[in-house]
Amino acid sequence: MKRLVLLALVLGLVAAACTSDASTPTVTTGDPTASPTEDGSSTTTTTLGQSFAGTDPAPEFPDGLDWLNTEAPLSIAELRGKVVLLDFWTYGCINCIHIIPDLERLETEYPDELVVIGVHSAKFASEGDTENIRQIVLRYGLEHPVVNDRDFEVWQTWGANAWPTVVIIDPAGNVVGGHSGEGVYDVTQPVIASLVAEFGANGVLDRSPVSFALEADGLPETILSFPGKVLADPVSGLLYIADSNHHRIVAADPATGDVIDVFGSGRRGFRDGDARSARFDQPQGMVLSSDGA
Repeated sequence: MKRLVLLALVLGLVAAACTSDASTPTVTTGDPTASPTEDGSSTTTTTLGQSFAGTDPAPEFPDGLDWLNTEAPLSIAELRGKVVLLDFWTYGCINCIHIIPDLERLETEYPDELVVIGVHSAKFASEGDTENIRQIVLRYGLEHPVVNDRDFEVWQTWGANAWPTVVIIDPAGNVVGGHSGEGVYDVTQPVIASLVAEFGANGVLDRSPVSFALEADGLPETILSFPGKVLADPVSGLLYIADSNHHRIVAADPATGDVIDVFGSGRRGFRDGDARSARFDQPQGMVLSSDGA
């Protein structure tokens, strides 16, 4: 019965997020007249017609699961005061990968109010290996905790039935609801904004900074990070390497291994420019152009 109640709440958030009433207070994040930011994001003004505070306590994580990006397993109880977003995903699901920028955007907007936890419920057996998940965490630069739900314990407790599914828990530890599929930012941001405003006003919201021990911490610097593709230039003899996680392209001499040139600033994004100012977002395939077009 508990599972069915939680599932009903999960399915209810999409409709709730679309409910508005012009006579109710407006929750505003940032400047509503601002232009889109450099990464394409923009501020949001949303009129919310109801409180999004939940009433059913969120279930705890089971014991004995492997956790990544944290020194110790987390609990719902210790996260009281924070808005918590659970992301049910599996790394072989392209839709799950597509929502990573949405999650990063939410984490950037609410660095002290929101805690995202990835619940990795593997679709295939190989995806349930903790070391494989760790490599994916590093590859995509995830900076939030991830729990390996290889036996679907958390998945079944919450009644999830699709990848990706996100669920929101309010600062009192109660279930708000959830959403399945892409478009996570547009659906959840107004709800998170409302919860931050409501629980901030009643003194329950905890805005103390949160930091986690990331898998990337302490790793040695390397010339390449998860290179995606290579392209050989028969004219110059150079080898061009898509240095995907450094968001750049490296030109190297295959005979000596020396780096001859680097294209891209190393900052993630999409920006035309010269070799030092251009930006790439995890570049992959490349093509040579004789005229530079």
